[in-house]
Amino acid sequence: MLCRLVRENPGYALGVSRPHPLAATADAYGEALHALTVARNSPDRLAVYRGRPSLVQVLDRRPAAAWAAAFLEPLAAVPKPTVDVTRLAVTFPRAAVARLLQISRTTVAAHCRRAEEALGVDLGDVRTRAALDLALSLTAVHPGPADDRRAAPTLSELLRTVPAVTWAESFVGPLRCSRHGDLHRTAEAWIDAGTDARAAAARLGLSRNTVRARLRAAERLLNRDLLTTGSGIHDLVHALEVAGGQRARPAAGSDHRARWPGGRVAS
Repeated sequence: MLCRLVRENPGYALGVSRPHPLAATADAYGEALHALTVARNSPDRLAVYRGRPSLVQVLDRRPAAAWAAAFLEPLAAVPKPTVDVTRLAVTFPRAAVARLLQISRTTVAAHCRRAEEALGVDLGDVRTRAALDLALSLTAVHPGPADDRRAAPTLSELLRTVPAVTWAESFVGPLRCSRHGDLHRTAEAWIDAGTDARAAAARLGLSRNTVRARLRAAERLLNRDLLTTGSGIHDLVHALEVAGGQRARPAAGSDHRARWPGGRVAS
């Protein structure tokens, strides 16, 4: 029925997730969104999610859960609605969150400011949003008490582990192909510009439309939504940082978490 609707209506597209149990509806919805992005750019406007696993799925459970618990500990002092609204706001535009929850954008912004103050971060920074999204996703996958938080790794240490590096190399591999070098450079410039296509275009000496067209091409290769929601962007942030961020290392013993709350492996 849905396939026929897509065939008969040129304005329709269909993205399909992998099978999931009912308890994992949110994961299925996320996969369907990524597949929908691919579908919009495919001739038959239909795509089934076949993407690589997210970073959350490949990290070693115990150190990842310990980092997430330590990172999110300050949020224990804020009301639960603030955490719930912020969880949505790091992935979806605030206007969309307001419509979904039937609250005002001002209320959404107030919740986000409360979370920022508790964590001591700036959610206007894409790397910070990526780090927070990763931490929140890890606590959803691995709920309950974590190991001794005093021994929790920093994010940069967590992202230097073998599973993270292997995942990142695989994730950005399609963009590193010699035929798609322009897409890789554009994706890096776009992230460095805080996902501002106009600023990225200025850095690259291109038009804004060219940057967006290249990002659409990158979406098809990565099987990730980059221009609609934040989840694909956050995977891209971490993958680029891990795979291409081995340029420099913080001094041993330094507090990476304070310096790079958004998840940078190197400055």
